[in-house]
Amino acid sequence: MIQTLSIQCTDQSVHKVEGELAEGRKNYSVWTRDLYWGFLGWAQAGDDRVLDIMRSSLELLIQAKNKNQALGQSQLWPLNDERFYIPQAYTTGLAIAMDFFPWCSESQADFLLLAYNYWELNGDSAFISSIWSEIVYVTQTLELMDTNGNTLPDALWGSYDYMWLKTDSEEPLMCAKTSLAYSSVAQLARMLGREGYASRLEKMADAIKVNMNKPVEEGGLWKREGQGGYYVQMRSIKKGDERIGDMFIPYDNLVPMWCGMTDAYQDEAIFEKLDRNFDGIYNLVYGPMYCAPAGHNESSVMDCSSVTWLAFLDVYLRGKKEHETNRGRIYDLLMKHAGDAGGIPFPEGAGVYGSLTGGAGRAWDNGNFFHMLFCGVYGLEKSREGISISRPSPIGNQPVTELQNVCWRDAVYHFNWTGTGRAIRKVTCDGTEVKVVQGKWLLAESQGLHRVEITLGNN
Repeated sequence: MIQTLSIQCTDQSVHKVEGELAEGRKNYSVWTRDLYWGFLGWAQAGDDRVLDIMRSSLELLIQAKNKNQALGQSQLWPLNDERFYIPQAYTTGLAIAMDFFPWCSESQADFLLLAYNYWELNGDSAFISSIWSEIVYVTQTLELMDTNGNTLPDALWGSYDYMWLKTDSEEPLMCAKTSLAYSSVAQLARMLGREGYASRLEKMADAIKVNMNKPVEEGGLWKREGQGGYYVQMRSIKKGDERIGDMFIPYDNLVPMWCGMTDAYQDEAIFEKLDRNFDGIYNLVYGPMYCAPAGHNESSVMDCSSVTWLAFLDVYLRGKKEHETNRGRIYDLLMKHAGDAGGIPFPEGAGVYGSLTGGAGRAWDNGNFFHMLFCGVYGLEKSREGISISRPSPIGNQPVTELQNVCWRDAVYHFNWTGTGRAIRKVTCDGTEVKVVQGKWLLAESQGLHRVEITLGNN
């Protein structure tokens, strides 16, 4: 039986971005983290117009930063030094969403990662050069967030998803994103010929990875547990309140895995811990519980803790790490969530019992679906060099057969997979064999219509 997945958005009335709130405020906001995660998938599924939106998003974030100066309004913000910060969210007219956390620590890293991803997809070195001073400024802000000299950022204030972390806290997600941001900016620096700066950032990125992976007894964030282990929620370095927040939160373990902080032993340990408590984490009324409990009521806890984009990241990582246990079960739950939402692609929080609790059809949840599908299941990934092909990773017994209308530059590619197994035996484009380079095949025709045949087999 051939299964066909057709994706489209037709009911615009469901997807309005503005609505009246109290005091006439508009319910319209752009969240920095969500731009980072959302564009991972939209850039793969869309054409080059998506890259234009990525660029304009970076330009708007810079404008919002220049309106977001710390001048003492929040005495709890540790870098209360008149610096300008990438905001956690901005609203209509680039106003800073002050009723959110305007100086979210994580948003500084997200801006840098978005800038790198734009270049990696577009190759627009001229634009990166034009905003280089902004990139260096935000990178310096990340450096200042390490106040005790161990490279791990601890000057945290404002976070997503009920983490409630404040100053003098080291936590794995922020450490991982900071490390990835440093190594990403290092690649941009090297592209611009700034070798010394690139080397310094790479050393800091490596140091974070080493230090956060130390056992908690040695000042790190990894807790051994029998033959396995996991990242704890946080470490408080506040004088007189030094302690470990020993809570296993999937969010704080999967994102470091995505950022490249873990080794194969840690990957398996994290997946096994998730699998051991499948019903307690995944099979819930309102969807998978990936983030910290909100502490209010069940509906609000599940509202923002059952985040679909993280579930798709989970499915993606299980495929890439060849951990198939429960991968299909999680995917099936997500598809049921989409059905529950009634015409909305993937909501932020929706359970298999018909309860829609989170935002409807938000970009990051749906963006990560496309990232999981294109890059995880089909093994395709766009970059500035072309479309790379690696081994597919089908979910369960659902075979990969074809994928049409994949755009790169001014070219359109139609893909067809034949044979059984997951190893790639041969790739042809318009009848001509494509040579493999370092385990991948690259398509770089930038114009015209092309048909790609991928023959699968066993190793």
